[in-house]
Amino acid sequence: MRSFRDLIFPPLCLHCSSLIEHDSSYLCSECMEKLQLIDHTERCPLCFSSDYLPGAKHCSICKPNELYLHHIAAAFDYVGPAASIIRKLKYGNQPYLAKGAGAFLVAQFVQLEWPIPDFIVPIPISTTHWLERGYNQSQLLAESFSLLLDRPLLNVLHRKSGDYSQAGMNRQQRNALVTSSFYLKKELTFYDKTILLIDDVMTTGSTLQRCAEVLREGCPKDIFALTCCRAIK
Repeated sequence: MRSFRDLIFPPLCLHCSSLIEHDSSYLCSECMEKLQLIDHTERCPLCFSSDYLPGAKHCSICKPNELYLHHIAAAFDYVGPAASIIRKLKYGNQPYLAKGAGAFLVAQFVQLEWPIPDFIVPIPISTTHWLERGYNQSQLLAESFSLLLDRPLLNVLHRKSGDYSQAGMNRQQRNALVTSSFYLKKELTFYDKTILLIDDVMTTGSTLQRCAEVLREGCPKDIFALTCCRAIK
């Protein structure tokens, strides 16, 4: 039997707005079935390109570039219910969605069989965006992931003020914007440690690479990056 609250404010799927039978979820059963983890087999571990020879470190597109990450992966494509979750989390003032999204990140992490990280590091947002939202969505995702995996979270990256949105930019524009946008909050060492970067959406990977470049100052063993979604190019 539904509660009085549910009769007045029935729980609706945040993607298709259909009625949810069990309010323990934010998606209806049909939309939940559409959430299929990306299979990263036989794809470039840095840009997801299918133009990739299994066993190679990366594809021909990534090969000439200076790279700082060992591997990048995403849980979902940025379409359908997955995109709705991220948009509501990022722009809809619904920070509680990070808990469930963090569980999907853990599920993908387990499927990838990556080494257990020593530290979880969220991608920072600009002060302007933090003031607009009141929170950093990547921080919330990292907190959920850190709690579920029982690994320590470090807020060691800082984003310079004055950064603006990368939405609509191409790869070259994004690279130019983020080249000097990040720095370590203080001098730290991660010698022989494995770090996992967490973010909400990957488009070109420029932000992740620049953050990894900064973290390399601490001499870690490896740096991986995991995002909830990857933008469809």
